[in-house]
Amino acid sequence: MARYEIIVETGNIENSGTDADVSITLYGDAGSAGPVKLDDGRDNFENGAIDHFVLDLPAVGRLETIRIGHDNSGDKAGWFLNRVLITDPNETVEFAAYRWLATDENDGKTEVRLARR
Repeated sequence: MARYEIIVETGNIENSGTDADVSITLYGDAGSAGPVKLDDGRDNFENGAIDHFVLDLPAVGRLETIRIGHDNSGDKAGWFLNRVLITDPNETVEFAAYRWLATDENDGKTEVRLARR
């Protein structure tokens, strides 16, 4: 097991927050972990929010990509994801999105696979 600190930054534009359930999967050179629902009991992923999660997951080795998205539930499901920062025992990696995850925006997808920067 490895401890991962996951920081999710939601955009600060009109209606960029989501009420949907958000999940993430980590992919590394030694395997994958997830999908895992990101929820700490607060009202996460609101306009301009920076949400922090600490998860103990199977070690994936050197982080390469992530898959993050939502289940399109709730009254306001569309979400503008700025970026995700993940700190594992060895490094901090940025995964930049700067895009909508919404059925009525961009390509209509509610999840995206992002590569490390």
